[in-house]
Amino acid sequence: MDHGRSVRESERAAIERWFPASPLGPLFDPGTGDLLPAPAAAIPGWQAEAFARIDRHVEQDHVAGQVHGWLFGLFFVGLFLIAMAAHLPIGPTMVIGGAAGGAVLHGWPIWQLYRFRRDLRRLRERIRGELAGRVPIPRELAARFRRRNPWRVALHVWVWGLVALGIGAQHFVEPQDVPAAVIPAALAAVGIGWVLHFLSRRIDLRRG
Repeated sequence: MDHGRSVRESERAAIERWFPASPLGPLFDPGTGDLLPAPAAAIPGWQAEAFARIDRHVEQDHVAGQVHGWLFGLFFVGLFLIAMAAHLPIGPTMVIGGAAGGAVLHGWPIWQLYRFRRDLRRLRERIRGELAGRVPIPRELAARFRRRNPWRVALHVWVWGLVALGIGAQHFVEPQDVPAAVIPAALAAVGIGWVLHFLSRRIDLRRG
């Protein structure tokens, strides 16, 4: 299964968890701890709007991934040529320059992901506003129907924690002080992220 399809299915499953079914009828989880009764006729429209945002994000991510790959390759070639022309040490130059270039090139996808999450959050808040006049069901009862994915939460915490660490490191660590051990550590961090992703996706597909 390709990455785009995997992301699309996981994100759609997350949206479907906004609307858990119950013997009381369809419900909406606004993310505040309550579950609100929701009109069944309105749910397909809300889901379609969210799904359209997901499809647009997946398409943009696919295009950005292709462009990013080419730019990163050209950046390394240019960095190698500069190091050769300036008689700089190849190894440290490629490591330090590659880390800096990777941080810059990843800035745009991170911004796109932030906008995607922000749009879904605003949609959820809008739905909550439309249902503001409805009385939430008791929380003890709501706990039986709420659907969660703790691995997805762990994945978001891990990814955004790494992003914050990388941004902070740029201000407190000089490029020449970056140890070579950062490369296997970064690979291990990416590996952990993929493990969390697959665990999250397993729950998404089982519950979706």
